[in-house]
Amino acid sequence: MTAGNGPRLKSGRITHSGTREGMLANRKRFLLAFGDCGTISQAAKVIGVHRKTVEIWQKDPEFAEDLHAARLAFAEMLEGIALDRVRNPDKNRGSDVLLLGLLKANLPTKYRPQFAMSEDSAKDLIIEWRKAAQEVKKEEPPKDGGSLPEPLQSEVFEILMKKKEEAPKEREEG
Repeated sequence: MTAGNGPRLKSGRITHSGTREGMLANRKRFLLAFGDCGTISQAAKVIGVHRKTVEIWQKDPEFAEDLHAARLAFAEMLEGIALDRVRNPDKNRGSDVLLLGLLKANLPTKYRPQFAMSEDSAKDLIIEWRKAAQEVKKEEPPKDGGSLPEPLQSEVFEILMKKKEEAPKEREEG
């Protein structure tokens, strides 16, 4: 295309690799595209840069922060689609299951279950419940017919809280 530091034609794509202004313009275009499509690969393809380029940009804290904001914009767009489906069920288009999956992935604190129990924790809890059940059999059945005796109820609560504290903390994917 042009010589020097101007835009260059590289494998059918216009690049601005020689100028800081060109790179910043590409970053802005990428963030806008990401807000619309929600994936790094697709947004990079839309603006004509390689995914590896975006990975390099992500090392810049300012860009990483802007990318996080674009992720939130995409997640809010998904939430808007979900709300529209609730308000207008007749015009429902697309998969509700896929939409819910996208909401869980993009807004995990809002749409993912907040408590995940590991297999080992579940086994420990079942063992404790069985012990508690044996103790209940030995004691007089509760008069209200449904709740555990108070000492067992508080013990089960303590076990659950202990397991919740031991569960690995979920981290947001970047």
